[in-house]
Amino acid sequence: MNDASSEDVFQNLISSNDTFLFDCDGVLWKGAKAVPGAAAVVNFLENLGKQVIFVTNNSTKSRDKYVDKLSSLGYPSDKEKIFGTAYTSALYLKHIAKIDGKVYLIGNESMGEELDNVGIKHFGIGPDNVATSLDYDDIKRCKLDEDVNAVLVGFDGHISFSKLVRAGSYLRNPNCLFLATNSDARLPLGDCKHVVPGTGVMVASVCTVAAREPDVWCGKPGKFMFECIQKTIDINPDRAIMIGDNTKTDIVFGKQNSLKTLLVFSGVSSRDSVNSILESSDPALKEQVPDYVLPSLGDWAEFCS
Repeated sequence: MNDASSEDVFQNLISSNDTFLFDCDGVLWKGAKAVPGAAAVVNFLENLGKQVIFVTNNSTKSRDKYVDKLSSLGYPSDKEKIFGTAYTSALYLKHIAKIDGKVYLIGNESMGEELDNVGIKHFGIGPDNVATSLDYDDIKRCKLDEDVNAVLVGFDGHISFSKLVRAGSYLRNPNCLFLATNSDARLPLGDCKHVVPGTGVMVASVCTVAAREPDVWCGKPGKFMFECIQKTIDINPDRAIMIGDNTKTDIVFGKQNSLKTLLVFSGVSSRDSVNSILESSDPALKEQVPDYVLPSLGDWAEFCS
């Protein structure tokens, strides 16, 4: 593991890589605010002719909405360079699973938007408090649709008892496909003093009630995310680097796809957490060790003049 804070390392990474894949939350921005200096670095790389790709596990925005957010924070881009789990989930259901029936969606409007874009029938977005107790007459009010062939779980601010009843009931059928966007436990929201549950909390709830794990993970570190990227963008893994803030998702994603990896300490994972991994005797954790570390992407801004 190498410190990437010096200009020499920065220049070496520029010369040895043609493609830079960036996570978003915790790397480019925290909540509604851009990470200071990060936009200057990304724009510098693009001006050099480097291939810049945005790869995020956050399912709360469609690609069109990510274009707007990136632009508003100083990262002009087009949607062909943006890969989020709302988009990759829709791709999997359409082109790999070739779902014929309906999808029960524990998710949000952006996930629904991406499903609509590929013609997938779905329902479940929004509040669902039909059942609020363990009374069987109450639970029976959660009517089940016999045409459901898949359950997709992403970020849902309206997660509820009723939704878990429905998801668990559909997934009792072993032929019902179970997809999840990602397993991130928390969201990095800058100076927020509250712990903000991530999609992984919602997925874990469905796993528990369904007594099964997802058949497919549509985000990092799953390989399907990288397959989606490679189908539209030519990447030489030997000359590509993944830059993220989470050892469990971003760094493992990079390692599993033979990319160089760089961890910034402006988001989920800290220097202490990396040191704990290094000190661990568990060989499975070694995949979480980044090739490079950097306090913040913005630290490179001074080298971008």
